[in-house]
Amino acid sequence: MTIKFIERLEKCGKLLQVALDFTDINSAISIASSVDRRENLILEAGTPLIKSYGINSVKLLRSLKGNHLVFADLKIMDVGALEANLAFNNGADAVSVSAATNIETIKETVDEANKWGGIVYGDLIGVDDILKGVEKLKNSKVHVALLHIGIDVQVKMGVTAGNYAQLIKKIKDNFGGIVAVAGGIKPEEVPLVSSAGADIIIIGGGITKAKDPYEATNIAIKNLNSKC
Repeated sequence: MTIKFIERLEKCGKLLQVALDFTDINSAISIASSVDRRENLILEAGTPLIKSYGINSVKLLRSLKGNHLVFADLKIMDVGALEANLAFNNGADAVSVSAATNIETIKETVDEANKWGGIVYGDLIGVDDILKGVEKLKNSKVHVALLHIGIDVQVKMGVTAGNYAQLIKKIKDNFGGIVAVAGGIKPEEVPLVSSAGADIIIIGGGITKAKDPYEATNIAIKNLNSKC
């Protein structure tokens, strides 16, 4: 089965993902509606949004006109096939599974995604030994390794994903596939993260909390140097 997500990445080279980590669906749709939903853009139904509004948030992002992709940030921990099916059945192109969960669940998630022609991100948030986690994802045949610096870590330690360029390079070398990076990235920092090896750059507050989310998205896209 041809995977649309992989084709898009091959065509564009790099993709920008906008994390809609809202608890209010109207705020999420407002931001999603304000940006150009082109081929190199992924709209993310963030974990808080899905928890507050349900899987229907994925369906709403899918219903918006445009050439964008849709990501469901479920961070699956168990019943991988069931939860992945919920996401793909409601229009998601990709879903996340926690790299901290057991390998059986990760494989179940991947198997279900493959049935739909979908993609699985293995989210390394909370994993102490990152490179060991990357090896686990590789062995599970996860499509994307996601380095994710969580908000609590950003606040308490004063770091963002931009501080981990060397680690991004190591993940890219060890995983040997698609790498996504998230965590406090600003539109102006996209070249740094991209040059370190990230194929998908995920920005949340750097766009959604900007005075002009449309302009912030355009700056990020320009800095992405995408072929689309």
